[in-house]
Amino acid sequence: MLSFTTQLAGRSFRELPLTPDEALRMAEVGFRFAEFNPEAGRFRLSQPYELVIIPDRNSLTIRQEPPLRPRSIA
Repeated sequence: MLSFTTQLAGRSFRELPLTPDEALRMAEVGFRFAEFNPEAGRFRLSQPYELVIIPDRNSLTIRQEPPLRPRSIA
């Protein structure tokens, strides 16, 4: 499972927009996006994903299953 941890940084539980830097780092490690438009600052993760929010630590962890790899036919 892919995992990315960042600061909660005042984001609400209902709305957790990603910063461009966060989205780019997540894309580099394999997270899937339904919308990825750095020029417009629009980033939306593909579902399913899960959030682990720890307000006392100002911590936000996002987890997503890695993309399936096609099976090779032998």
